Amino acid sequence: MSEAKKNQMSFLSSGIFGVGMGIYLNYGDILNGEFPKFIMLLALGINLLMLAYLSPHIFPKDDRSKEIMGKAMTINYFVLISTLTILILLTSSLGPLVLNSTQVLSIIFCIMALTIPGIMIIYSKLI
Repeated sequence: MSEAKKNQMSFLSSGIFGVGMGIYLNYGDILNGEFPKFIMLLALGINLLMLAYLSPHIFPKDDRSKEIMGKAMTINYFVLISTLTILILLTSSLGPLVLNSTQVLSIIFCIMALTIPGIMIIYSKLI
């Protein structure tokens, strides 16, 4: 079995487990209208599922995989700056949201964890 296939299977099994646990643990908070405490677990599970899809594209360490990763990191920089700007506007003294620092960091982590492989999927189709 190739390394890409082994990684794909481990990403897939871990991702299914992470998404399942994330949904189970966040279900009550979402129904009560509260900020989900385990949202990062759900984001990591989705991240692992996307990496399972990307495994054949990024594990042969060739020029194509390096180009996919490089472009994804460049776009992620702009997504991160945009996210920080939007969070500052929404949580400032005139903004409609009230979030504590842990919630803001959770949102930033989730966005980073989902945009990097998401952009890599887009570029794997284009390149």
